[in-house]
Amino acid sequence: MVHKADKIAFITGVTGQDGAHLAASLLRDDWRVYGGFRRGSSSNTWRLDELGITKRVTLVEFQLADLRHMLSVFHEIKPHHIYNLAGESHVADSFKYPNVALDTNTRGVINVLDAARSSAPEAKIFFASSSEIFGNSSRDECSESTPCRPSNPYGVSKLAAQNLVRIYRESYGLSCFSGILFNHEGPLRGRQFVTRKISYNIARLKVSGGGPMELGSLDSARDWGAAKDYVEAMRAMASLQKVEDMVIASGRTATVRDVLTMAARSAGFDPVFDGKGLNEVCTDRRTGVRLAQVSNKYFRPRDTKAIKGNATLIENATGWTRKTELAEIVEEMVTADINRRRNGVTNV
Repeated sequence: MVHKADKIAFITGVTGQDGAHLAASLLRDDWRVYGGFRRGSSSNTWRLDELGITKRVTLVEFQLADLRHMLSVFHEIKPHHIYNLAGESHVADSFKYPNVALDTNTRGVINVLDAARSSAPEAKIFFASSSEIFGNSSRDECSESTPCRPSNPYGVSKLAAQNLVRIYRESYGLSCFSGILFNHEGPLRGRQFVTRKISYNIARLKVSGGGPMELGSLDSARDWGAAKDYVEAMRAMASLQKVEDMVIASGRTATVRDVLTMAARSAGFDPVFDGKGLNEVCTDRRTGVRLAQVSNKYFRPRDTKAIKGNATLIENATGWTRKTELAEIVEEMVTADINRRRNGVTNV
């Protein structure tokens, strides 16, 4: 039974990186947290487990494609804040299955908006957009006013969803808004993302040995921040009386090579690079062990150019600022993966 005085939040994608960090943040401030999960993912609570909050989050089976069930859930729990963090989130997969990315990230958003409009019309509704909406922008720094030119199906799906959120805000008066999230990392990141792939394999090489990891272009650059910082930005946006879409970013870029260097050094390796393009390799100077090599199979059909985000709007509106430097984020990731491996945990 929900008590009227409770502050109630509903998070779609609560078992993911952002959902878990957000749930932990809300719980620290005495919010009652409900988390939506897809059928089949209820047992995949390792992130909530690591944060020690699994038993404090009320898990609710939740299908973004099922509007009727969504209406029932929102009517029952009456959330004050809704954070829609679920969806297809991997750029490479969106090239293989563009219809899945478009359907999940647009129809799912429409259903959340319609369910909230009917069953939780007073709620603040946050949607996770992405810097991939900017694509190959002609600008090196992107803000809320930057023209969008997505260069992959995932970016197209996120731009469509963001426009739907704006339309519902302007047409129906819903307090719905999008955070335009640049890349954000941490120990809870999935292994399909390059930063976690690097930390996971550096830990493997440190503890267990084995062959080198294979990566795409080491020249690829992104604006990388900390997931634990960015969920605080989401909450800061939701605290505003008048909501609007805002960029959440660190304002700095780094290459995959930079991340690999940080990760290797944090594990005690002394990385050196040799070769260029597809022939580039990374080796430990002291032992000669090859840590990484470039593989053509991980090159994207079309990579997004390096852009950084301008978070001036959210900083001025809420006082939010990033707290964690990239080197610290990478060290936390490597340390977590080394500890997991030493404890026999290699499947997360």
